[in-house]
Amino acid sequence: MIILKTERLILRLLEKNDKSMIQALLNQASFIENIGDKGVRDLDGALHYISTGPLAMQKALGFSLYCCELKSTGETIGLSGLIKRDEITHPEIGFAFLSKFFRQGFGFESVSSVINYAKNTLGIEVLQAICNPSNKPSINLLSKTGFVFQKKVMLDSARDEINLYEKVLEID
Repeated sequence: MIILKTERLILRLLEKNDKSMIQALLNQASFIENIGDKGVRDLDGALHYISTGPLAMQKALGFSLYCCELKSTGETIGLSGLIKRDEITHPEIGFAFLSKFFRQGFGFESVSSVINYAKNTLGIEVLQAICNPSNKPSINLLSKTGFVFQKKVMLDSARDEINLYEKVLEID
């Protein structure tokens, strides 16, 4: 099911056929370093992640991380969307891309679209984001899309403090 379209991307619900991209993404060194090790090592683990993570969140909350697909080729390149953790007050922006798609503007394009969707379709008034303090590209993207650093926080699942960012959405 398609959720959003941007100039170059389709953001849609994850499907079983996305398992190879998910396995590759979740085992990428930059993902493990900046987001964490989800323990997904094979295609069965990727299917489990899809069904118990994003698809379960979509069913429960009406939003989730979405598969980013290139309009031009249909190739799946990463995730972008919204998540909700118990430890964080408001829904969060989340994004991760396969490394061969870094520095091509897909993060900015997808995150900007998700922010508008959160505001205009879901009626969300405040978005938050967490980020590893050493992840400069993601910090720059959050800043470029209007997120402001709030404080350092410690999540139950984290070994170290992480940065918490926030963006207040002006509902028209």
